[in-house]
Amino acid sequence: MQENHDLLQYHCPRLGHEVTFAYCRQEGNGIPCSRIVACWRLVFPVESWLKELLPPEDWEKFCHQGQKDKITSLIDLIATAKKIPG
Repeated sequence: MQENHDLLQYHCPRLGHEVTFAYCRQEGNGIPCSRIVACWRLVFPVESWLKELLPPEDWEKFCHQGQKDKITSLIDLIATAKKIPG
């Protein structure tokens, strides 16, 4: 089921362009983006899907992650992008 969603694209309000669900699912160092439910809930039942997919400890991390301000989010995104081989 994961593969069915990973290629879907949606406009990211944080980045200002289209991203895949796969990106949103792993954006926070392996933890889904804190906005994933808000962004994708109209496309499919993402919250229940994540509850089934994530191990309990990752679900807890996801639920308790705080919203970051835009600058902090950009710095984190840049750091993550630098780690991606390419």
